[in-house]
Amino acid sequence: MTEHLTLIAQIPTGLITGLVAGFVHFSTLHRTVRLLANGSAAKALAMQIARLGLLLVVLLVLAKLGPWTLLCGALGVGIARSVVLRQVRVAAPS
Repeated sequence: MTEHLTLIAQIPTGLITGLVAGFVHFSTLHRTVRLLANGSAAKALAMQIARLGLLLVVLLVLAKLGPWTLLCGALGVGIARSVVLRQVRVAAPS
């Protein structure tokens, strides 16, 4: 039987975990694209599978901890996506 966290623990646990997982996921996306652009399709595919697999495992664990943990985790991933994309846009040459 799975024990759910209390609501006060679910929200920060999900948000922090989602932020970390999102930053890892979207930060490594740049590396995956570079590998693909340089002709290393096998390495890019392996990295893509690893990225998606890691995010899937994190979200499954959050779902086991409770519904608010999962929702806040998804919110954290979305926030991390926005931050990483903003950083890439700033760093990209015009």
